[in-house]
Amino acid sequence: MIGQIVGNYKIEEKLGEGGMGAVYKGVDTMLDREVAIKALRPELASQTSVVERFRTEAVTLAKLNHPNIATLYSMFRQGDELYMVLEFVRGETLDSIMQKRGALPAEEAIPVFCQVLDGIDHAHELGIVHRDIKPANMMLTEKGTLKVLDFGIARLLGSARMTRAGNIIGTLEYMAPEQVKGLETDGRSDIYALGMMLYEVLTGRLPFQTENEFELMKAQTEMMPTPPREINPAIPEAVEAAILRAIQKNPDDRFQSGGDFRETLLEAGFSSDGQMHGATGMFKKAATRPTTSCCCRLESNSAG
Repeated sequence: MIGQIVGNYKIEEKLGEGGMGAVYKGVDTMLDREVAIKALRPELASQTSVVERFRTEAVTLAKLNHPNIATLYSMFRQGDELYMVLEFVRGETLDSIMQKRGALPAEEAIPVFCQVLDGIDHAHELGIVHRDIKPANMMLTEKGTLKVLDFGIARLLGSARMTRAGNIIGTLEYMAPEQVKGLETDGRSDIYALGMMLYEVLTGRLPFQTENEFELMKAQTEMMPTPPREINPAIPEAVEAAILRAIQKNPDDRFQSGGDFRETLLEAGFSSDGQMHGATGMFKKAATRPTTSCCCRLESNSAG
């Protein structure tokens, strides 16, 4: 498809491919603006029910207007193909940064995490649940702004879960118990995933260390992970307490909103600056090393 024109967009290069289709870097020929273009698999694009769910969801997603969320520009059909066009975010995923640096100090990680909470809280206020929060869906821009990617992907197929094998939607390593069980999800399911992600960011390891899918599902529904301070004693006690509250098995026992989670971290003495502009070591390193140009991914089945 490289060089082809779809709608008003010229496709320049392929960025990746996943279970739902492929994502490309393109240019809006009318506005001369870089964009990311997701092309859904033909078998999905041909299913009327899927397309209608996607269109309905896209109407809602298009209302998201927040500096920490990648913007959805448009959705259109051309021939037998269905496309959505999103903001092209140039930067590096949090997952990639962690692979290079390992555990991040709390004073660097918490301000970034507060940006995530701001974006997620905005979405929740509009009734939108992400359902696949993980470091690979968090993009740190060259200016130090954290952008949340891939809203609505899980909703597209009308399901709440996806395993690494691609049969259900989400990523088990971060998935809330109710999501694993196939029950109804809400914003508190995202809170659980955010707690699991912050645990990994601060300890350098996943909360549950197993490659066995059944054991991982059992752990998510029945077990609590090792307290993070036992892995990294430098984590402040207040932050550990916040993580453990976020990942409670009962949604009623978690933070009830991203704002509540964020406020607890602020009370622990951390910064909430939403535009860091390379002010911390993390952002300096992310901005000065070669960056990965990417906006969003169609893969919901990778292990974070």
